[in-house]
Amino acid sequence: MDTKENIEKTAPLLNSSFSDDFDKNRWKKQILIGMFIVLLAVFTYFVLPQNKKSTNLENGNKTIISPAITKSITQQTNTIKREAIGFLPSWSVAKKAKVYPKDLTQIIYFGLNVNKDGSIIKYDENSLPVLEWSYFNSDYFGQIRKEASGSGTKVLLSIKSFDNTTIDNIISSQTATNKLTGQLLALIKEYSLDGINIDFEYFTDTNFPTSKYLATFLEELSLRLKKNNPKIIISIDVNATVVVKDKAYNMTEIAKAVDQVILMAYDYRGQSSTVSGPPSPIYGEANEHSISESIDALSGRVPNDKLILAIPFYGYEWQTFTDKHKSSIVEGSGALATYKRVKELLKERSDIIKSWDDISKSPWLSYMQYGAIKQIYYEDDRSIAEKIKFAKEKNMGGIAIWALGYEGNYRQPWEVIETLLD
Repeated sequence: MDTKENIEKTAPLLNSSFSDDFDKNRWKKQILIGMFIVLLAVFTYFVLPQNKKSTNLENGNKTIISPAITKSITQQTNTIKREAIGFLPSWSVAKKAKVYPKDLTQIIYFGLNVNKDGSIIKYDENSLPVLEWSYFNSDYFGQIRKEASGSGTKVLLSIKSFDNTTIDNIISSQTATNKLTGQLLALIKEYSLDGINIDFEYFTDTNFPTSKYLATFLEELSLRLKKNNPKIIISIDVNATVVVKDKAYNMTEIAKAVDQVILMAYDYRGQSSTVSGPPSPIYGEANEHSISESIDALSGRVPNDKLILAIPFYGYEWQTFTDKHKSSIVEGSGALATYKRVKELLKERSDIIKSWDDISKSPWLSYMQYGAIKQIYYEDDRSIAEKIKFAKEKNMGGIAIWALGYEGNYRQPWEVIETLLD
């Protein structure tokens, strides 16, 4: 066997080119050995742990998923397309309130009244156009409809009545139903409308004899309006407390007849209330009505994806006897307090005491004016966010806003809606 010494002694006798080749081969061998060591290290560090993870997964062991991946999975599985509906009253059109169709999936013009014979009221007894009809045909609303068309936002017309006798006759008379349906078909065609909203604010006593006709009326209306265009949207507005107290509403059949049931989740308290409090409480104290109670009353009667939560861009202000939460009210002092009104009041005054009711998830404030105590229970960005989160938790089909224009030029509530509603 050659030793290191023997190799060194015989080296000068070797051919020089052979020596160069030998050196090159030796370096190549060392490089290959080095590469092998690196690959072995990579295999040991990365591949074996992955195999171990796979084995753990197969054996049912828990694996850790990063928050980023969890968020991605959640986004992929939550595929519900929720509605953002805005009610646009004629008086907001009259004031040329700024409307952003791109923020909405639907704009519902509110609205045209009906006679008890089913005819839509367009003109008064002097053959002059009524205001609602004038603003529906105004250049400004025409501009809104054009912008809505460009942004893919649907435009619907609301047909309304607050008179029990009128509603009773329309829903129980085939002649009246036929007349109303025919006139609606003509309006849909002439104005390229995407649907009809029914706002029959029909306050009944339990088992009121004509209430059974409401579902039948809606079923026939829907069938006839959708006959030539199945994409026509039919929705109905329902009072939030009525669906709790009055079981005469056959909400199961009503829900089958329409595409959307819009729950008017406000006016749990109003201008004529005797005690101050939130008009749109998500939850209530003992013996108090609330949005949660209304939703529970509709559970199993209206599919979640058809149910729309209508939230207010307003509250109420009263003169009260104390500055305490839920104080007694001075009779006749109630007034509407829009989102815009409250924002401007908070800017103007530095003496306002703001509070938050954690049960109802609503803000309220108090201040002194000419020696009188004033309280306002209202909606702000936080309470709007709470209602959107509630609607999502209940897997509802979306939200509706009453009413466009009440926010003035403030964009904050729309930023909340855009951020939270998916």
